[in-house]
Amino acid sequence: MKRIHYASGSLLTGDDIADVIVRFAAALAVTNGAAEVHAPAVVDGGSTGEVLLLLGPASQMLAEEESYGGGELHDERFVSDCEHKIAALGPQRATYVEHGIEDVPDIDLDLL
Repeated sequence: MKRIHYASGSLLTGDDIADVIVRFAAALAVTNGAAEVHAPAVVDGGSTGEVLLLLGPASQMLAEEESYGGGELHDERFVSDCEHKIAALGPQRATYVEHGIEDVPDIDLDLL
């Protein structure tokens, strides 16, 4: 488990979740973007819940290992969603079109 120190507080969450939050914050900083993130975390009393984070270009956070008596917190869907958002922030590449564009999904005509 990892504790993320952020602004004047902190949250305890799973390793994969903490890692993707930090990488998402870094990707947003590069693009000068911001996002609200509803992240799974261990809340008061040791139960699992959700916290709301505002990530932006000035986000400064530290993630460090922390001992926790409960099991590792996992949320594959959250991690996957964040991975897709990070990829969408990256450089876009034009697609080679051999025979028209009708069958090319999600084509961005501005890139052609």
